[in-house]
Amino acid sequence: MNKQDLSSYLSSKTSLPKSKCLTIVNHTFDAISGALKKGQEVRLIGFGTWKKKKRKARKGRNPKTGKEIKIAARNVVKFNMGSNLFEMLN
Repeated sequence: MNKQDLSSYLSSKTSLPKSKCLTIVNHTFDAISGALKKGQEVRLIGFGTWKKKKRKARKGRNPKTGKEIKIAARNVVKFNMGSNLFEMLN
């Protein structure tokens, strides 16, 4: 499912036009991204939690040449499933 599919689904479940639903979806993702950028945790009870984590620098290998390379440290987003989502999937 992509943003267009999500906005179409929301439009079918509400009386809002698809363009308005797409705007809402975009603003929702902007809010989640902004909170993560600030280092805040985003928690949707029952669905899941997103957290910004620092990944340490590490050594890796170029799969083409087999040569060892250094992978720089960076920030990643970690997602933990909520209980409702876990029960639905299992």
